Amino acid sequence: MKGSTIRKRYILVLWDSDAEKNDRYIYNYYQVKRKYRNNNFSVLMCDQLNKKAVCSIIEKRGGKIITVSGTIKKCKASMINVIDHSVHT
Repeated sequence: MKGSTIRKRYILVLWDSDAEKNDRYIYNYYQVKRKYRNNNFSVLMCDQLNKKAVCSIIEKRGGKIITVSGTIKKCKASMINVIDHSVHT
């Protein structure tokens, strides 16, 4: 295990609509920061301890969780994968 007991997790979310409003809501009420956004995709950063609660909140707000990772790089790669598959189908 790494040095810190509280490790960060990055959640790649595909919002149905109004990504900016949903990101702002999650930040204001749950202090989960958006680290990256591309159209309806958002990468949100949370702690490993509150990951489950944040994921359930995202799903209630109409977001689809694509992946949860320890790095933004992996989330961006997953986002590109999803975009490529949706274009080709």
